[in-house]
Amino acid sequence: MFFSNARLIRLPFDIRNKRYIKIGDHFTTGFGCRIEAFPLNKKNGICLTIGKNVEINDYVHIAAVQSVHIGDNVLMASKIYISDCLHGSYSGNENDDHPNTPPNDRKFSAKSIIINDNVWLGEFVTVLPGVTIGKGTIVGANSVVAKSLPDYVVAVGIPAKPIKSFNFESQRWEKYIS
Repeated sequence: MFFSNARLIRLPFDIRNKRYIKIGDHFTTGFGCRIEAFPLNKKNGICLTIGKNVEINDYVHIAAVQSVHIGDNVLMASKIYISDCLHGSYSGNENDDHPNTPPNDRKFSAKSIIINDNVWLGEFVTVLPGVTIGKGTIVGANSVVAKSLPDYVVAVGIPAKPIKSFNFESQRWEKYIS
């Protein structure tokens, strides 16, 4: 009905601006998911890409205005929020938005998000603009990913920080040493 190459799409499923979204084979969604793309520059075309064998569970919300790329074999638990944009700019520059400006009147600011292959995002994870999550990384429940994470780590917390990394020599997860 929505994507002929999908494995399973549970309804209700809310997709906004499908023409700016590319979804790979064997996509699976849970109940109540919302996926939306509102490109700031419509000439650029696709701004949300979801790879092959991606499984998202109930109530996942993904929003893209610039670029959100989700790799292959990504697993997402329920109630996850991923967005490459904010209402306004708060970087500490002179052009930042003023707090007395109504939030809906502030211009969108955006930074690309990349979620690499074989990533697992736990329940209630939030992924903020400008983040790259490394290949094979696991993000624990209730974490907020505010800064990029390297490949093959387990990260938890607010903000999410690596606590373990996979040692390919010993074939074990070990305490993370930065």
